[in-house]
Amino acid sequence: MTKLLDYRIVDASSLVALLLVFVFAYFAALLPQFENMRAQARPNADDDRQQLEQRLRTYQFIGVGLAAVVVLVFLLLLPLSVDVIRAHPWAGPFDTVRFGLLLAELLVVATAVGLLIEIILLGRRRAELRQ
Repeated sequence: MTKLLDYRIVDASSLVALLLVFVFAYFAALLPQFENMRAQARPNADDDRQQLEQRLRTYQFIGVGLAAVVVLVFLLLLPLSVDVIRAHPWAGPFDTVRFGLLLAELLVVATAVGLLIEIILLGRRRAELRQ
C-alpha cells in the first residue's frame, strides 16, 4: 500500500508541478498589481474615479478566476493528500515525497487565503471610491 501510494504521488507530480507553477506565477504577477490598484489616490474627477473603480472590479474578477483555479488544484491534490494522511507519514522514517505533497497542498491553501484577502481588500477600496 505504501509503495503504491508513493508511485501514485510520483506519477501525478509532473502534472501537479506544472499546475502549481502556473498558479504561483499568476499569483506572484497579480499581487503587485493588486497592491498598486489599492494604493492609488482617489481621483477628483468622477470619470477618473469610475475608471479606477472599473479597473478594481476587473482585478477582482481576475482574482476570483485565479482563486477558482487554485481551488481546482486543491481538489485535484486532495485525494492523494487524504491517502497520505491516512498512511500516517509521521510514524516512521521521513518520506520526502509524501511530506512534499502535503507541503504543496499547504502552499495552495495559503495562496487561496492570500487571494481571498486581496479580493476583499479590492472590494473595500471600490466601496471607498463610491462614497
